[in-house]
Amino acid sequence: MSIPKEPRQLMINLMYLVLTALLALNVSAEILNAFLLMNDSLTESSQITGHSNNKLMEAIATQADTYQQFEPFKVKAQEAQTIAKEFEIYVEAIKKELVDLSGGYDEDDQLKGIKNKDVTTRMMVLEGKGMELDATVKSVREKLLQLVDEVDRSKLATSIPLKQGVLPEGSDKRDWAQFTFQQMPVAAVLPILSKLQNDAKVAETSLLNHFLEKTGIAYKPDEFEAVISSDKSYVIKGEALSAEVFLGSYSSSVDNMTISVNGRNYPVRNGKAKIDLQPNEIGSKSLKAKISMKDPLTGEVKTYSKEFVYEVGERSVTVSADKMNVFYMGVDNPLSISAAGVSSSQVEVKAEGVRINKVKDGKYNVKPDRPGISKITVSGGGLEPTSFEYRVKPIPNPTLFLGNKKGGGVSPGELKVYDRLSPIIERFDFETRCRILGFEMTRVPKGNDIIVVTNPSEKFIDKTKRVLSKAKAGDTVYFDKVKAKCPGDKHERQLNGMVFHVR
Repeated sequence: MSIPKEPRQLMINLMYLVLTALLALNVSAEILNAFLLMNDSLTESSQITGHSNNKLMEAIATQADTYQQFEPFKVKAQEAQTIAKEFEIYVEAIKKELVDLSGGYDEDDQLKGIKNKDVTTRMMVLEGKGMELDATVKSVREKLLQLVDEVDRSKLATSIPLKQGVLPEGSDKRDWAQFTFQQMPVAAVLPILSKLQNDAKVAETSLLNHFLEKTGIAYKPDEFEAVISSDKSYVIKGEALSAEVFLGSYSSSVDNMTISVNGRNYPVRNGKAKIDLQPNEIGSKSLKAKISMKDPLTGEVKTYSKEFVYEVGERSVTVSADKMNVFYMGVDNPLSISAAGVSSSQVEVKAEGVRINKVKDGKYNVKPDRPGISKITVSGGGLEPTSFEYRVKPIPNPTLFLGNKKGGGVSPGELKVYDRLSPIIERFDFETRCRILGFEMTRVPKGNDIIVVTNPSEKFIDKTKRVLSKAKAGDTVYFDKVKAKCPGDKHERQLNGMVFHVR
């Protein structure tokens, strides 16, 4: 790029270069949050390793208490634990000081100075804390190796991850501390420090296994497998996916382990349990794993639990009425909604012309108030709003029944038994019923005057019963002017009547 001679243009170009540099240095909130997630994962890993180390120490102590010649190994194992613990406390103090200097935590327990680079540069580089840490790492590594006999030292050295910081070839930084911590945000430095704490725990594990082997008992993994641990069980186009890849180890000959998932036990083969799932409902699901192992020395059973949450979706956005292709007034209309690649917790559903309530993930109830056209719109999680239209209708007219008859021939005895009219909605998938508000019953006796009774409900009043009980062969009975009201109705509706011929 040629340098312009005009001062104004030169200033604009310089401002552009400065802005470009600032953009290059800007770290997104998503990446900083990923560093914090990594820090939490490393902390959890250290806790798990620490628990395992305690079990190893118990096994060494048991052997030493039983066989006096193993007491020196017990003492050295305890020293290894003390050295690792002191280092962990030392690094934890550095982490706490960094957090405090950057502003601590807010009311929601969120790190305030997540992007702060000045604190890390000043404390770790300018004030020399980084080089002090580097020297401490070297010292701790040397102390741990000195606990091991010289003949075994070179073998153990390769299994201890604590190593002095080394500058990459071609680096323009003066030392490891400047290379590692200068202009690094607090969120990125915390997982670096947590990794050093985890390295100390792993180094402790190596020494404890060594000393346990010396007592005649060794817990050694004999199988290894690549493991990928992702921060989410789903991802959509354009979204970042963060995962850890590491080498997992296990014993293929283990016979003192039980594994269950969601309360169901699975057979353990070669140190592992395999589960096969075929979810038949959309939405958020979880697998609660529980692993129990019996200590071969003490007989104590320890249980470890872990929950894995995953999302079940479909290949496209779908909205489907579970009963019919229309919505009916006055009843709950079940609705299924799913969106591929979108967590059910992120799905947003809006309705026009109806009321909608979420029952559970992927399942909704729609209750219309008036007839017409309703619209269901689905969005959220990066999904473009998608709308679906449904017609809204009143509940169909019920059919009148007298007992199991809709009209035609009837015997005098049947007229005496029946005590009401029944409005039944035929071929309707919803559990609901209508109410009869009143009707007229007319009996036309053969060769006599007509008798009319006004009945104010679906149940026969005494007068209706008396008139029907006197019906004889040749009479005709009419039920008409039937008024009813169904769920969702604002006004009563008129139903078709019935005609019976007494035989």
